[in-house]
This record gives sequence, C-alpha cells and structure tokens, in this order.
Amino acid sequence: MNRKIENRNYGKRALISFFAIVILISAAVETLICRGGAEWLYIVLMWIPAVAATVANCVFFRENGEPFSVKKLFALGGFRTCMLRYVLLGCLLPLVYLLIPYMVYWLLYPENFAYHGVALAVILKDLLPPLVIGTFFSLLSALGEEIGWRGFMVPALYERLGLNRTLLISSLFWCCWHLPLLIGGGYMTGTPLWYQLPAFALHIFPVGVMAGLLTLESGSVWPAAFLHAAHNNYDQAVFQVITAGANKMYFVSETGVLTILCAWALAVILYMRVKKQAQHL
Repeated sequence: MNRKIENRNYGKRALISFFAIVILISAAVETLICRGGAEWLYIVLMWIPAVAATVANCVFFRENGEPFSVKKLFALGGFRTCMLRYVLLGCLLPLVYLLIPYMVYWLLYPENFAYHGVALAVILKDLLPPLVIGTFFSLLSALGEEIGWRGFMVPALYERLGLNRTLLISSLFWCCWHLPLLIGGGYMTGTPLWYQLPAFALHIFPVGVMAGLLTLESGSVWPAAFLHAAHNNYDQAVFQVITAGANKMYFVSETGVLTILCAWALAVILYMRVKKQAQHL
C-alpha cells in the first residue's frame, strides 16, 4: 500500500470519540430532518463527521502527549498535497459509473431525456459548465463528510485493521449513516423501501471502496472529497434534472441497477490495481 499513509498511533479514546459523536449527533439531526426539518439541516449533517474528526484528533494529541498544533490538526484531517492525477481520477470515476447508466437509460427511454434530438455540441455547451462549476460548490458540503470518513476514519482503521477490513468497515458505516434518511422518506425517493435500502447500499458500498482506495494511495483527503462532490453534483444537480421517467430510479442514480453494476466494476478494477501494486513493493 502507498507509504504516504503513516502510522499515527491512534488510541482507543480517539476512535471511540469519533464514532460516538458521529452516531449520537447524526441521529439527532437525522431525526429532525425526517420530521420535516429545514433544508439547511442537511449541511449540518454533512459537517458532523468533520466535527467528530476534529475532536478525535484533539484526543489523539492528548493520548500521545503531543502539544496542540493547528498545522498538524489540518494534516491529521487529511489536508495534504497530492498528485493532481488522484484528484482528476476522483472527478472522473463518478462520471463513468453515473453517465454510462444514464446514457443506457436515455437510449432505452429517449422520451425521458430532456435533450433527445438535440445536437451534441449544444448538450456539451449546456452541461459542461454545471458539471465542472457545480462540483466546486458541492465540495463545500462533501468536504465535511470526507474530513471524517476518509480524513480520519479510513487512516485510523487502516493502521489497526489493514486494507480489506478498513474498506469493508468504512464503506458499511458510510452506508448505514445514510439509511435513516431513506427510511424517513426524505432521500432518494422513487422506489419502494424494500428495494431502495439494499439497492442504495449496493451502490454506495463500492463508491466508499473507491474513495478509501484513493485516500490510501494519495495520502490526502482531497481525491475522496472531489469524488464525493462530483458524485453528488453529477447525479443530483445535473443528470437527474434532465431525466424524467417514473422508473428511472430502478436504472440510474443511487438505487439504479445499472449504476450499481458500473460502480462495482470500477471498484473491483481499482482494488485489483492497488493489490497488484502492493505486491511489487
């Protein structure tokens, strides 16, 4: 595995602090959202992992007898420079596993595509700006989650559990963190709950694996943050907006069969690549 992820010697108190804060405060905010709370609560929810990671890193200083350092606090949160190709890969991966399914759906149901019959040049002119600019706006909320998930949780688990169990636990935890919103009916609507829950988990799990692998390879939170931001922007702010159809959520987005297949294919390819590189170290 990439040597940029150093052993930080996280103690049990730091890990317990992180998970306790995330679970307890998220439960309270998600309850408010499910009861019809204001839209700004979603932003609050997405920054809870960052708050939990910050507290856990302060506990880390205490456990290791180190003086508090703002510079190191940012470094512990994953704010490190990395090669640009990792950030670009973070933006490209969701484009692949989202756009391919949408294109298949548009071919199957052309009447549900807002740009059906429109020249490609016009489509690109209209969609490229929101795809690019919107990702940077989406980063403002996605970064809050990623400071917690991939900035703290993945490195902390990795030094204790190794690659496979880290990817498994971090991705499952990320899935479960979303489930109350689905059960409450305020997120990814369009399919019955019995289908929605397993389909969402089957999609988000490989996305979590990709984000985790990018973090461990790059040693930085930025690739995962851009992957998360691009994922949210491409799907929710662009592709869903130009796609109609009562059945679309069975094919595309975060509960679509086609999206699930594409996400798993990319996650497996990325995982095998990392494992192959590790064998040659």
